Amino acid sequence: MFIAQLSDLHFRHQGTKLYDFIDVNAANGEIINRINALAERPDAVIITGDIVNCGEPGEYRLARRMLGMLDYPLYVIPGNHDNKAFFLDAFSELCPQLGQDPENIAYQVDDFPVRLLFIDSSVTGAAHGHLSENTLRWLERALSQDDKESYVFMHHPPLAFGSAQMDPIACDNGMALLALIERFGHLTRIFCGHVHRMIATQYRQALICSAPATVHQVPYYHSDDRAYYSLEPGAMMMHNLVDGVGLVSSYHSLAHYAGPWLYDPRISCPLDTF
Repeated sequence: MFIAQLSDLHFRHQGTKLYDFIDVNAANGEIINRINALAERPDAVIITGDIVNCGEPGEYRLARRMLGMLDYPLYVIPGNHDNKAFFLDAFSELCPQLGQDPENIAYQVDDFPVRLLFIDSSVTGAAHGHLSENTLRWLERALSQDDKESYVFMHHPPLAFGSAQMDPIACDNGMALLALIERFGHLTRIFCGHVHRMIATQYRQALICSAPATVHQVPYYHSDDRAYYSLEPGAMMMHNLVDGVGLVSSYHSLAHYAGPWLYDPRISCPLDTF
């Protein structure tokens, strides 16, 4: 299993820039083409929320058209910037596992050696996250099926990452998910977005890790809680299930840079010929 995880794309209307100067549409379009051109092709692409910025129909029309160009199975969940009804209208064909109930988005994928569980942590009209009772019951049932190793994908982190800006709008009842980690030893990964950078921590047997945003990031400040953002280069996560090891997650920069080149030992430490 080899999976690409994107998060927080924040598409805007056609011809509109984010904050009037960041061309997220063009940047995300380029990223989609770069993913399609990967030499080592993922088995699927996962997007952990905030696909659009303002939750408006025009943004979803553009996002649907552009994400429809991905040459891979696509699994998506909404974030706090998404409108759940418009989200379903836009992506139910690309990701039929979403179902038809905007208030109960939860599904599982069993096509791999591990089980992928997708849950909605967004709250309509709010920036923070919350897991509904229906979602928690669904997740408990999914984890009770058997002891197949399982990963959860959601938008909001279920605990504090130490970010003064983003911790107040994390999932406000994430402790309920932490309790499931304690009960089910085969729940070993929680992957999220929302915080616009890669941050990782451990809770019992589970690694909890956020994906960076594709275009703009949020600086990690532990005491300054003002609302910052930056154009630190975007990135995505690549999750590779390695035989005999388990899941290995790597940070894949989306910045423009030279290379890669093939290593040539002849020029690494060349002999002094003078």
